[in-house]
Amino acid sequence: MPSGSFAGIPVKYITYIACVVSLLAHWYKGAKINNAFLFLFTAVLLFVAFFSLVGSLYAIAHFYLVFTEGMFFVSTMTVTLLILMANSCNAIKDEEIILAAFYGVFIFSLWKFIAIFLLTANIVSFENLMYFFEKYAKFVPVTTEIPGGYHRLTFAVNDFVATFFLFLVPTYPKVFSKVPLAIRVVFVTTATIGLVIAYSRYFFGFIAVLWLYAFLFKFTFKQRFITCSIIIVILSLSLPWFMEVFETRFLSEQADYSDNLRRLQTPALIDAWKDLPILGGGLGFYTKNVIRSDALMSAYEVQWVSFLAKFGMTGISFLVFLVSLLFYKILAGEKIIDHYVLAFSLFCFIISGFTNPYLLNSTAAVFYVLPLILASAFRKELAHAKTEENTANRMTA
Repeated sequence: MPSGSFAGIPVKYITYIACVVSLLAHWYKGAKINNAFLFLFTAVLLFVAFFSLVGSLYAIAHFYLVFTEGMFFVSTMTVTLLILMANSCNAIKDEEIILAAFYGVFIFSLWKFIAIFLLTANIVSFENLMYFFEKYAKFVPVTTEIPGGYHRLTFAVNDFVATFFLFLVPTYPKVFSKVPLAIRVVFVTTATIGLVIAYSRYFFGFIAVLWLYAFLFKFTFKQRFITCSIIIVILSLSLPWFMEVFETRFLSEQADYSDNLRRLQTPALIDAWKDLPILGGGLGFYTKNVIRSDALMSAYEVQWVSFLAKFGMTGISFLVFLVSLLFYKILAGEKIIDHYVLAFSLFCFIISGFTNPYLLNSTAAVFYVLPLILASAFRKELAHAKTEENTANRMTA
């Protein structure tokens, strides 16, 4: 769920507490937790505490805004570390993390598809659907009208993760071999429809590059033939609509308006940073010259630039260090081309923080973990294949 709560029940926080208690119980029974993760966990809490103090002392924002943004950082960073801690002490295996993430994104894609179907079939009105999202899911998606009389529904990072799995599921069937084929087919269908309705230029470009890689290097001749046939059929039936979508999303005044917001935010935030270059304005900081949302004034589309204004060179260096660790863990050890694809996917997610505020929530935390866990799974598969090859060679000899 986009907000982590439903009908007033804080599902995300209940799950978070349950995970912490479970991990502590596992540790109490004798499990060894990597000291590096404990150090990073402590460093993250100190980072948030320090810049909460900076934000409170600077006092441009109400303390509630400082606290709220601080909790975004705490939940994102600690969820990432908790999953990695649990994995390091074998409380949860690579395969279990991947499958848990898949079934989570499958439920989201199915949930979104049902909403699209109800809206398209005129079973519910657009206004009632938005009321449902706001009242029960506590989240309002990005919406606008799109060609054909449809409505855009974008659920930020949830749609990004679903897009990533649209690449993973058909490209690495061994990883998802325990998922019934019917569920995989349903996911690919619903997630593809959800991707189109998300109507994001960034998502379109991201999946296009990944699918091109899969088509050229991972698919068999039969899979390539089937893929080309499906594309030809879809384009023959809907080419005028796709051309209209392309023109509207990339060449229209609507696209220019969206880009202009980022062009306004970037210099305003850089000017604010120049006044506070070392420590920034702290958590909750925003520039009065450009306010994205009255409900959450410290949130900006150009998220990385806002981080610079909030944390200055000191804090942004710490965030870059954490991001560098993720890439290091993906590429450390023996590598195949798929490891570089995972690093590319993480890079695309990281730089999405220059286009939209995707980087801070528990779903983003799951995405930070996924490339690392998949990289580990690929290495284990590679090691297993080499062991079998060596065994076969010895038997032959």
